[in-house]
Amino acid sequence: MAKNILLLCGVSVMLISCGTSYNNVGGGVGSGAGETGAGGNVVAGDVQGVYSGIASSSGYTFWTIILPNEKLYGIYGTVNGDQILLDGMITGQGTTNSSGYTASVTDFFHTGSVKSGTFGASDFTGAGLDGTLAENGTVTTFTGTSVLGSVWDYGTTFQTSASLSSISGTWTGTLLDGMTTTVTISSSGSLTGSSSGCSFTGTVAPDSSNTNFYDVSLTFGSTPCAFANQTANGIGVEYLLSDGVTNQLLVPVTVGNSAGTVFAAER
Repeated sequence: MAKNILLLCGVSVMLISCGTSYNNVGGGVGSGAGETGAGGNVVAGDVQGVYSGIASSSGYTFWTIILPNEKLYGIYGTVNGDQILLDGMITGQGTTNSSGYTASVTDFFHTGSVKSGTFGASDFTGAGLDGTLAENGTVTTFTGTSVLGSVWDYGTTFQTSASLSSISGTWTGTLLDGMTTTVTISSSGSLTGSSSGCSFTGTVAPDSSNTNFYDVSLTFGSTPCAFANQTANGIGVEYLLSDGVTNQLLVPVTVGNSAGTVFAAER
């Protein structure tokens, strides 16, 4: 399948995957990307934030968000000039204790293959975090350093409230497998869309945490939809690219642990 080609305008986009280093780009709730307590222990509930960078072992560019409920979403791909070719997405529910943050994750590749794994991180500070990703017996380590002040604006606006007026209207973009998709979002948060003859409906709502992301639910129609009459859930993020004009919308969703995709659009 073709991979989704997403314009970056010099801005890196989503994930924690298959790599050895990444950077904290912007703060989370409270003191930023998290805090460490006495003796380096992670303070529970304060790991949420936005992280981005380059995985040195694979060359992937990634972006990830740890939500206030400690769920993780991310996408990853290969950068070519001002474009990124999206390769996959990862999502999972994490928890925090005195030793750090851990999450059971599912990795959805653009070809349709699915892998499961475990993500763990510790040493959360304003300068980043350290951790490992284990998939199919392979354990990868990574280290983050701060790039606060990056031209990518989403990290700096994570602590603001999301607004439906920012995303209402029609967006045309692509899914993870490269399929062209059109989505229309009303001012009340209802959603309609279509992709290669598959129609779907859904809802979009600002998350109750008052941080800058949306809760998304989609219900697919009948054939030819690959997941006919099933429901996908996920989040949406919207932010301004570095040109100060173009808006980026990213919507990663999953159908349980069986399938996942990302709607990526600009306008």
